Amino acid sequence: MTQPATPVNRTRRSFFDRHFAPLMAVWIVALVIAGLIYWFVRAMPAFDDVVKPVYFIDAALAIAFTWRWIRTRGRGNRRQHGDRRRTDRRDTAEYPTKPPES
Repeated sequence: MTQPATPVNRTRRSFFDRHFAPLMAVWIVALVIAGLIYWFVRAMPAFDDVVKPVYFIDAALAIAFTWRWIRTRGRGNRRQHGDRRRTDRRDTAEYPTKPPES
């Protein structure tokens, strides 16, 4: 008697294996700022023309951070080559770990 094949647990790959929390945070903050600006304009209509550029700044920042989240790194700039800190500079004569004595 054969047993049923065990299902393979494949996780779905999201957008290039990226986390969506930073992207959602950017857009939530942008919408909150837009809502606060709208509330401010509704409370004080005289500032309508003054705060219109702030809407565009808010949208431009949201788009810029979204683009930064979307863009992929080139092959030479993937940060997968291990620790980027200069471990070879530790404990050398040129870069002492002890503070200089006064």
